[in-house]
Amino acid sequence: MANEKRIFWYSLLLLASVALNLFFITNQYYLGTDQLKSQKLSWSLKAAAEAEAVASISCSGHGRAFLDGLIADGKPICECNTCYGGSDCSVFSTDCSADANSGDPLFLEPFWMEHAASSAVLISGWHRMSYTFYDKSYISQQLENHVRRVHEVAKNAVTKGKYVLFGGGSTQLLAAAVYALSMNLSSPASVVASSPYYPLYKFQTNYFENKRFKFDEDTSLSSNSSYNTEANVIEFVTSPNNPDGNLKEAVSQGPLVKVIYDHAYYWPHFSAIPSPANEDVMIFTMSKLTGHAGSRIG
Repeated sequence: MANEKRIFWYSLLLLASVALNLFFITNQYYLGTDQLKSQKLSWSLKAAAEAEAVASISCSGHGRAFLDGLIADGKPICECNTCYGGSDCSVFSTDCSADANSGDPLFLEPFWMEHAASSAVLISGWHRMSYTFYDKSYISQQLENHVRRVHEVAKNAVTKGKYVLFGGGSTQLLAAAVYALSMNLSSPASVVASSPYYPLYKFQTNYFENKRFKFDEDTSLSSNSSYNTEANVIEFVTSPNNPDGNLKEAVSQGPLVKVIYDHAYYWPHFSAIPSPANEDVMIFTMSKLTGHAGSRIG
């Protein structure tokens, strides 16, 4: 009889132990996952909730609402893409004309929406307030490492043994390159490009024109023939070219010729990559790589 009671109590305690463990496991891994996460977060919860709420606002697929965008009655509202209007961007303007001189890389937006969790970024208000990084440099070593890695994966540029510089979009770097290459010259440099070329080359060079360089409209360059010169020349080469998409090489030849290769579109989702680019001065931009044109990183 005593033996049976002992077995009964042992069995009861064993079942209680199993039930208690199941309760804790269920509570932690099934029922309390969100609660567990929220217990680990504090100040970022509100920011994350606001970001998701704005991202979920429907703009008919032809616009987007932003936390830092238009506000009506204290709430973010849709900012419509070109040719669309209305409160939810559902109204198409039939008399809207296409602007062939520019464009937005919005076709990449669905990719980032599909990878919402892995691509989301939330930073603190006190993130990196110092002028410099830990090594007293002004450029993140991790960012530079990632840039080199991206080019290695895309196989579109040789970065070994080269410096990586960052600017406010590739437009700033294009102007900086002209300025740097025109220093310490015996005579002013002619800035040229073979037709058809990106209109910004002419506009920006003329805008910053000084005694060291000038856009030469009288020098007619053909992509089918070479241009021999003894003068100081800085040639813009867009490859793939904008607007025709052709892969191009410099046509100017001479001892004083310097070349700026604009490889904005030299990515696998825009062009064939016959071999990694390996020029002295190469310009790339994040707007064509990831579609984040507004971030202004070149």
